[in-house]
This record gives sequence, structure tokens and C-alpha cells, in this order.
Amino acid sequence: MEQVVRRSPLYTFVICPNNSGSTLLVRLLATSDQVSVFDSMNHEGQWLVHRDDPEAMPIPDTGSDELRNWTTNEAKFADPQRYHWERIKAVWHRAWDLGKAVLVEKSPPMVMAAPLLQEQFAPARFIVSVRSPYAFAEGVRRKRGYPLSVATAHWVRSSRLQLRNRAVLRGSLFFRYEDLCQSPERIAARILEYIPELGRLDVGRAFDIMGEHSTIRDFNGDSLGRMSAADLDEINTALAGHEDVLEALGYERIVRA
Repeated sequence: MEQVVRRSPLYTFVICPNNSGSTLLVRLLATSDQVSVFDSMNHEGQWLVHRDDPEAMPIPDTGSDELRNWTTNEAKFADPQRYHWERIKAVWHRAWDLGKAVLVEKSPPMVMAAPLLQEQFAPARFIVSVRSPYAFAEGVRRKRGYPLSVATAHWVRSSRLQLRNRAVLRGSLFFRYEDLCQSPERIAARILEYIPELGRLDVGRAFDIMGEHSTIRDFNGDSLGRMSAADLDEINTALAGHEDVLEALGYERIVRA
């Protein structure tokens, strides 16, 4: 009798800050019938752990300024001692469909601890992504009410961490939210080249994003339309001294007369 040998699943981690298109990206990956994603808030593994084993990993305190602003407590989220990996894996493996070839996870605060994922999961792939600081800051203010200066400081720190992640996560795939929205077919082709186990991706699928059911489109213009010249000045003041981050990620300052 011939024995069937099952291949190990491929772990795929979307390493992306909040308000930067990670939910859209995970839903695009989920158009492949080879993918398992979590049935949790925004498909995030952190909330499954919070529900099933809340002491197994650091989670943003929803009653504090950590939510959508987790760089405010880097000592908490970057501390390897706070991650109990066997317990985390137990929660995630119960939630994934282990019959699928590609197991997808994303939790925005893991931007801080992404190198730990590389140590713990194999084989693994890492998709690293960012978004314009202007749309990012406007979205954080709209969702949580933080001043734009606070949201921009969070963008700066998380973006510096993403530059680190792009460098240290072996063979990671990097692109920006804007790249995905402007050229979805091209980015999908890059993803499929990076993770051929996906088989195919449906970039024409309509998704429920930002309260709208639509195909992939760039919401940055909507965010800019909600900002005044004073808002842009506040963001630009917070970006002062961090031109190296903007340049490394391909962004330019925006001003309005």
C-alpha cells in the first residue's frame, strides 16, 4: 500500500502596521483556495490568543493608548520573555485549517517582534508592507481620536522597525499599500512568485474594506480629502528629522497651499 506523505504547511506572516492595508492583503491571500486565515477580528492571531490564553503573548490594552499606537510601549511588545510560543502555536494551530497548504497570520504589533516569528516557524514567508504617513495618521485619528502628531510618531517608529524587518527577515517580500492598490496584478504576480503554493489570487474580487464593498482601490485620496492644510502641517512637523525614513520607503512630503 502506497503511503501518502503530507507536506508541511507554509506559514505566511503579514508584517504590517495598523491602518496600512493588512486586512485587505490578508483577504486577497484568502482568495486562494490553498489558504487558511483566522476567523477573528481582522483575521488577527493576537485576538485568538487574547480569547483563549491571554497571558501567552502581549496584546494591546484596549482601554489604553496602546490600541493602534503600540509603539508607545515597546518594552512590552518587543520583550521575548512575554511570548510563550508553545502556547501561542497551540492556539493558532487549533484555529487554522491544517489541511491547507498556506497558513496566514497577521497581528500589527508583531512589527516589533517579527524576528521572533522567524525563529519559531518554519518553513515561513514574510510579507512586509507600509502605507503613506498621511493616510496612516488620518486613519488613526479617525479611529482612535489621537492627535495627528501622536499618530505620525507611531508611523515613524513602526516604519523604522519595518526597515529593520525588511533587512533581517530572510527573503521577505516588501511592497507598499500604494503599490498594491495602483498595480494589483503586478503585486499579485510578485506574491505568487514568492509563494507559488498559493496557486492563484483573484485581484478582481470585491472586498468589504473601510465600510465599502469594492474591488481593490487606493483610499489615500479619501484620507487626504479629510485633512486641512493645518493637519498636513502637523504631520510634517512630526516628520521633521525623519526624512531618511520617507526616502527609504519612497514617500515625499505633502503640502497644501
